[in-house]
Amino acid sequence: MTPDGRDKLMALTASAGLLAAVLTPIRQHWCEAPRDGFPLSCYPMFTAKRRRHGSVTYLLGTDANGERRLLHYSYLGGGGLNQVRRQLRRIVAEGRADEAAAIVAAALEATPRRRDRYVTRVHVVTGRYRYGDFFAGQRDPASEVVHSTAAVDKRGTLPRSLDRQQHDEAPANEGMQPSG
Repeated sequence: MTPDGRDKLMALTASAGLLAAVLTPIRQHWCEAPRDGFPLSCYPMFTAKRRRHGSVTYLLGTDANGERRLLHYSYLGGGGLNQVRRQLRRIVAEGRADEAAAIVAAALEATPRRRDRYVTRVHVVTGRYRYGDFFAGQRDPASEVVHSTAAVDKRGTLPRSLDRQQHDEAPANEGMQPSG
């Protein structure tokens, strides 16, 4: 065999071996109890049947007119969205939603973001969402359970006209999306 032929045979053998290794996990789809392993995976996170509904616990603020807005997770704690979300879910499960609402209300009293400055009540809520509706653009929950509500003490804040002027002079980008 010529050196050129040997190189082609080695490349063909290596390609066939790699292709077989990548395709091997497919057989797990027909097993009664599929095993998943790294680095070769049957990708169960994409192929498993999913429920039609999901529940999320979150912080909700309302203003004096009843307008709703989702509150930023950092009012409750630091460490990232998913970490705070899990902590909030655990707090609710332990029956301490009142504590969470009080912490968020105090944080809103001290340093509200521009878009949250008129929030008068904080609610700890679990919303149940239909995945199909949610990903089709229907962002409202199918149902909600309010675990706790706390009032935001607005005493000591500037009158509305002065407060608006002060915030309008603040930098435009505070890292939050404009309310809509």
